[in-house]
Amino acid sequence: MKTLSGIYKGKRVVELLEDIDLPEDIGVLVVIPEEDNERELRNQLQSAAEGVFAKLWDNKEDEAWNEYL
Repeated sequence: MKTLSGIYKGKRVVELLEDIDLPEDIGVLVVIPEEDNERELRNQLQSAAEGVFAKLWDNKEDEAWNEYL
């Protein structure tokens, strides 16, 4: 999953603030933070991502690389 910022342009159009190559007709999930909750939402998303990456990186296979380095 990748989180991108964008701007709602009206009439069901969201313009992303960076270019990304996506297949046509791919489903997306749009999360619209309340203005006063935006910082909290970003922190929650970052924490969730860190937890997922920690599970991916902290495994026995990675220990072999630590010994190699």
